[in-house]
Amino acid sequence: MKKSILILIALLTQLFAVTAFAAQMRLFVADINVTGGQDSAEMKRALQVLLTSRLNGDKIVTVASAAEADVVVSGTYVSFGKIFSIDTIAKTPAGKTISQAFVQGATGDELIPAIGILAGKLTAELTKSNTASGVVVTAPLLLTAVSETEIVKPKAQETAAASGWMSPRLTGAANLIATGRTLPDGNREIFLAEEQQLAYYRQGIDMKLIAEVILKPTEKILSLDTIAGNDGNFDIYVTIIRADELASQVWQVKGDTLQLVAEKLPYFFRCANLFGGATKLYAQSMGRGDDFYGDVAEASRIGSAITLSNPIKMPRYGNIYSFNQFRNINGKTFTIVLNPDGYLIVYDQQLNELWRSNDKFGGSELYFQKEDSNNIRVSGDKYRWTFLNQRIQVTSKGEILIGKNDGFWVMGNARSYKRGAVYNMIWNGSSLDEKWRTRETQNYMPDYLYNESRNELLILQTVQRPGLASRGASSLSIKKAE
Repeated sequence: MKKSILILIALLTQLFAVTAFAAQMRLFVADINVTGGQDSAEMKRALQVLLTSRLNGDKIVTVASAAEADVVVSGTYVSFGKIFSIDTIAKTPAGKTISQAFVQGATGDELIPAIGILAGKLTAELTKSNTASGVVVTAPLLLTAVSETEIVKPKAQETAAASGWMSPRLTGAANLIATGRTLPDGNREIFLAEEQQLAYYRQGIDMKLIAEVILKPTEKILSLDTIAGNDGNFDIYVTIIRADELASQVWQVKGDTLQLVAEKLPYFFRCANLFGGATKLYAQSMGRGDDFYGDVAEASRIGSAITLSNPIKMPRYGNIYSFNQFRNINGKTFTIVLNPDGYLIVYDQQLNELWRSNDKFGGSELYFQKEDSNNIRVSGDKYRWTFLNQRIQVTSKGEILIGKNDGFWVMGNARSYKRGAVYNMIWNGSSLDEKWRTRETQNYMPDYLYNESRNELLILQTVQRPGLASRGASSLSIKKAE
């Protein structure tokens, strides 16, 4: 009887899988030929990676080679002065043309959004009807019987599995997340930030948008933090860059609205829990020649006045967004930093390097630019790009949490990630050991938060990237950490 039930389950599973995968097309993006005076090798790779990442979705899964594909997309990039055109053609492996699409742009700034539009056109055409287009999408081979010993279970160190709460699709490709108060009805305040937009939600059974604030087109949000203020209200610190200057703001929730209480503050802000202790507000200045200038210091606010105290000297690569501190069992202080190349570095009390990771962590598409005449001679770009990683968090147990995004890496300053995870690590006296990690997201993870009091991980994902006609979309999952 048991064997019969197993066979029946396996047959039903196979029937479901064939139905589910029948609509999912395997697609490979071949080389994009480049003409018009561009750096051909670099541009070909960048176009291929960008188009691949934007075609990957629910009904189309991109693969690593033409041999694995149901459809192969190739194309040509042509530029005349600042004007460019990208023409693509989709064919079956046998050479039958299924679809063609093209997109044009007037400046180089329109290239990445244009690729998103091009991917949308191709996706719409390819998913109209697999049968009508002549594409045969095969289901994966499944076993006719399943036993417990044949089931491959997740790695023991992986946590935050499929259980938990998941938001519906949220309008806007948010880069940042922060949490506020838990209200008397049990709902929680959650704040999300896009490049020029701050959104206030209440999260309970569902995720309800309460208020939004749109900034000026010349402004860009770099970080988002919340902390109880001196006046008893909850402060929302929004670090903003305007041209080459910081013009940060502080907001508060007033009923169902967001109210501005301070602006034009010349500081980067970050709320952090050094040593896993109480969360405090920190600030750092911006220099003329340096992105981050001077020490990181504790900050407090009265009106629009910011007072700094208890400065913390940063080790090499350390800045307000790349560091945290922890203590070992003997009470010694260590500083952990994520360097610009993505490696974790641990420093001792004298700021001497003790250990450096072999694997890269972090990975962010959020950046700001500053004009840098010296950079032109090195890279040909008059701007210096600074990428801002997710926060490093430390728990009361001395555990260190760090995000890690993987996927596509485009040469130069163009970045595109397609999956992420949160790692929990512990100092063993000589190096950091991995304690557990979350399962990988199926999308780019721009930010995360760990709430130790609830033992919850809030993980933000980009489910649709923004384009010329769309703000994109996000989702938020909340899971138990262990």
